Amino acid sequence: MKRTFPFSPRSATSLAVGDLVPVQGFSGNWACLQVLELQPRKRVNFVAALLPWRGTSPPGPNAVAGLVPLRRALTRMDIFTQGGLQVTGNVAPSDSGQERWYGPSYVGKRTRVWGWKRTVLAAQEVADTGWPLADAD
Repeated sequence: MKRTFPFSPRSATSLAVGDLVPVQGFSGNWACLQVLELQPRKRVNFVAALLPWRGTSPPGPNAVAGLVPLRRALTRMDIFTQGGLQVTGNVAPSDSGQERWYGPSYVGKRTRVWGWKRTVLAAQEVADTGWPLADAD
């Protein structure tokens, strides 16, 4: 199924690994979230990452291609339904070797879980002040 960008998904089943979600900070600068993991047939949760990117306009796939995610967390679809964010493009993630949330090897590992508001605020913080992101998990 061909997707048309931008769109505001209502379910995680509409997302694809690699989807890009720009977030505008209070300063007017932008940061970028990327969808990294989806659990089959689950509609609410997914794993997103903050990319080490910041700019004065929303990022396109070419601007963030090859960037290694620096911070990842399980979050909810509410970033779209409550936060008003949109998916604007897709590029293959560069996250090989990073710990996975979903899968049989997860048991006993520690992974961040962010509510939708914390996810948006973390991206806005990167847009406004850059890295490093304060550890307010």
